[in-house]
Amino acid sequence: MGRGHWVRGIVEEIIKRDDEKIVIHTGKTPSGPIHIGAEREQFICSAIQRELKRRGFESTFNLIIDSYDPIKSIPAALTVPEWFEEELGKPLSSVPDPFGCHGSYAHHFADEFIRCQPELGLSPNIIYTHELYTQPAMKDAIRTVLRRLDQLKAIRRKYLHLQEEDGSTDDWNPVMVVCEKCGRIASMKKEVIPNRLDSWDLVKDELTYTCSACGHKGRGKIGDLPMKLSWRVDWSAKWAVFKVSCEPAGKDHCVKDGAYDMGLEVCKEIFGYRGPLRVPYEWLTLGEHAMKTHKGITFTPMEWLKVAPPEALRYLILSVDPMRHISFLPERIPDIVDSFDRMERQYYGIERIPENTDVEYINDLYRLCVKSKPEEEIPARLPYRFATTIVQLEPLLGAERILSKSAEYAARLRGKPGLTPKEFEDAKMRLSMAAQWVIQYAPPQARFKISDEPAFSTSDKKERQFLESVAQLVGKAQTESELQNEIFNAARSIGLDPSRAFAVLYQILIGSEKGPRLAPLLLALDRDWLIKRLRSGVRSTSNEV
Repeated sequence: MGRGHWVRGIVEEIIKRDDEKIVIHTGKTPSGPIHIGAEREQFICSAIQRELKRRGFESTFNLIIDSYDPIKSIPAALTVPEWFEEELGKPLSSVPDPFGCHGSYAHHFADEFIRCQPELGLSPNIIYTHELYTQPAMKDAIRTVLRRLDQLKAIRRKYLHLQEEDGSTDDWNPVMVVCEKCGRIASMKKEVIPNRLDSWDLVKDELTYTCSACGHKGRGKIGDLPMKLSWRVDWSAKWAVFKVSCEPAGKDHCVKDGAYDMGLEVCKEIFGYRGPLRVPYEWLTLGEHAMKTHKGITFTPMEWLKVAPPEALRYLILSVDPMRHISFLPERIPDIVDSFDRMERQYYGIERIPENTDVEYINDLYRLCVKSKPEEEIPARLPYRFATTIVQLEPLLGAERILSKSAEYAARLRGKPGLTPKEFEDAKMRLSMAAQWVIQYAPPQARFKISDEPAFSTSDKKERQFLESVAQLVGKAQTESELQNEIFNAARSIGLDPSRAFAVLYQILIGSEKGPRLAPLLLALDRDWLIKRLRSGVRSTSNEV
């Protein structure tokens, strides 16, 4: 028996904790468009929850939306009204939506991300921190921090390597109050300067503060004033309040003596809870570039769902160990979907699993990738690469013929007379996604147009013989790989270099020596049209009668 998927080891550690309730946490700040790199943390949590359920353990999965954080800058990719600059320093939940469609800036960007999660197979509980901080438990956490502030400062000095005589630590306080006059929680003029407390009286449950943005001095009850904790202490407080069992975090936070280590010590020593199991993970980058909301370098889950199936995104992320880097580019989506489809065929025993591959790993991975329980029989899938080819034939075939031909091909691949309604909808979805991918992300060699008449013909004996062989092959091969092999064999059998053979076919079909993968293109074209086109590319020679 194989070792199975890496999530098994994480779940075994969680079970060993013997928590009364298992709580899994993840969080995201809606400071702008939330990129698909954030899904790595979501999918790790989802995989943990699914594996726990498989073993008979119930769990709670919370997604914390850090809507109470201040807005620090305007993301580079956003065009906003002139007035928006005045909102900097306010909590994200208090900033008006510059696009006018949501109650706040925080809700605008959180909502798009949240709406994608069910489609991606996730169903976390959504908790906004601007609402969370009105709850008694978080107010009590603030009181605990003020009561044990000297102890907290000592922990902070240790992890941030601050000296006790450093004056900057003397007045440090993690409690940040939202100014009742200007609505800001921090000043953003030259650097981020949070609003800090001037004094507090825990007997009277009162405090005073000075706004770093407008200079206003305020006073009020801890239970009444809008306030939050700075992020390192906020993290620990939420772990303690929710009794979190596990929270993944980026590798930068999980280094020795990093934010996670400090958070665990604060959680234990200040709030009296041991803290969660950490699961560090590497970045998911856009090619060589780290995705950064404030720099406008993003590719969002919503953008993925417009061009590719959700299962393929789960596969991209969950097929890789958390501490391995993932480099993603939208132009590689056909390869990613192909890899998911191959793994699906292996799961159902349709395709052989390579010798040294862990069978249990494949079984685990497939169960983690599909949105719900796997079907009893393998679904008939329209190959995505075939879809990216046939959608470009609409001027030649028409939309209805493309759909019917695609459905026929998907059914034939599974040896079925036709598709079920669910399979038919899946094929339609893949066609729609593939069409968007071609428009938005396809590299030049994947785009093509079929001319009315061939722009190329040949009088070369071997090339003419090859074209006739391909014309006879059309309609016989059932799959892309079969047809590809037959074309290679046809070229080799007459001594024609395969690269030249392929160039001849491309020139006759699309007027170029290169193009999309040839087998999907040939299978997508109507048989009679293709045979006529191939034979029209044969130019007669002078010695022929």
